[in-house]
Amino acid sequence: MKYGCRAHDYGCFTAQELAKVLANNGYNAAQLAMPKAIQGIKSLVDVTPDQLEDVRSAFAAANIEITVLSCYQDLSNPNAEVRRSAVSSVFSALKCQVTLGAGQVGSESACRDLSPEEKAATLPLLTDSILRIVEQAAQIGGCFALEPVYTHTLGTLEALQKLKETVADPQHFHIIFDPVNVLTADTAAHQAEFWPGWCEVIGKDLACIHMKDALFVPNAPRIPTPLGEGQMDYTILRDWLHREHPDAALLRDEVILSAAQRDLNFIRAM
Repeated sequence: MKYGCRAHDYGCFTAQELAKVLANNGYNAAQLAMPKAIQGIKSLVDVTPDQLEDVRSAFAAANIEITVLSCYQDLSNPNAEVRRSAVSSVFSALKCQVTLGAGQVGSESACRDLSPEEKAATLPLLTDSILRIVEQAAQIGGCFALEPVYTHTLGTLEALQKLKETVADPQHFHIIFDPVNVLTADTAAHQAEFWPGWCEVIGKDLACIHMKDALFVPNAPRIPTPLGEGQMDYTILRDWLHREHPDAALLRDEVILSAAQRDLNFIRAM
């Protein structure tokens, strides 16, 4: 398996410096948001070919896979112009992905928390965005990955299954699975019953796993913790990964720097 992290949690550096920081900390994979992590890159729209080659060669030399190229956009926004701009940004990111040799471009489905009614109303809008993005990915040989989040448009197993059935393109559409992002205080207490359904619906279409842990409080924000110190139970997911995805990238998301090496040891032990 590959062991990685969200690169900009370590700061913003030149491409060579960042690759060295990640390698020195024991990682061989990364989720890379270039405007946040690479000095001199302000957006994926304006990045130059020379800048892309600089990033590609630096990460290749350090043997670090760019598993996900981050391009988090509001793909289900009710405002049609905002949504069109978001899709256009992902198109730009897909071109960067192909040049970099990254695994996929990644995004969540929304940029704010939604009510159940808003989730239902925006799912068709999200679906339209994803169909356009996946069509573009297929044309240029790219791949797009979407991350479910409980409070966003794509927040439930049922919504994920419906979207996957509609898109129906496993070559160009994958799922970033962050288990903590789909848990609630209620479901955190029943994980043995909760995870098998997610494993089944994601199936072979896993982009990577985001590794996080937290304590869940009813009607309050979750409390992040180092891995193994919260309520997240990886037992079922660990068995699924070994069985179905032995080469999956496990990416520590929202790195707690003071616990980074302990967390990496936790990931390796999985």
